[in-house]
Amino acid sequence: MKKIFSILLLSFLFFSCNNHQDKIEIYLLKNRIRTTEGIPVLEYVKLKNIKYDENLENLKDCNFDSVSKKFIFGGKFNIEKESLEKEPFITNEDILKLNLKKSEIILSEIGRQKIAQLKPNMKYGIQFAICVNKKPLLTGYFRSIYSSYIYNWNYINYDHYNKEKRIDKDTNFVVRQNQDYENWKPILTDLNKYPELINTFKKSKRLEN
Repeated sequence: MKKIFSILLLSFLFFSCNNHQDKIEIYLLKNRIRTTEGIPVLEYVKLKNIKYDENLENLKDCNFDSVSKKFIFGGKFNIEKESLEKEPFITNEDILKLNLKKSEIILSEIGRQKIAQLKPNMKYGIQFAICVNKKPLLTGYFRSIYSSYIYNWNYINYDHYNKEKRIDKDTNFVVRQNQDYENWKPILTDLNKYPELINTFKKSKRLEN
């Protein structure tokens, strides 16, 4: 009897392991995380003994590149698991595929509508993290297509008015970067730099090359 029970237990564990699927989810953050690029604007002002202007308060969440002398509104940032909201914004079930060549995330209609309904932050965007089993692997910003601010880190454009047939609206959600802080030179993010994320899409048969 014990032998039969052991065989059944091993069979159950083997079956469970083989049917386990890593979860790919998109999380929003509890609080905004400052970029690792440049230094906070107000710190730079103090450092250089620049005369304080009340208008600088509008840039208190912004960093400044002291070399290029440019403001950074959407720069690179790193997070830990503790920075994530408790529940995923986009669930594993709503992430259908990833087209690697186009850097394009294909979502269900439910997932698409969740992003379209985000209240935009025109200046700083909305930070997110793409996670595997709640481990942050790729960070970025949801950026309104109506924003005039440029992000040099990963961003996904979205239309919060959800209008149809716009020529500048992505069919799905493309991950891009801009090559500069101020000049508009967008390129596709090289997602091959995130092998753990790519491998998870591949294992779950959701990767398109």
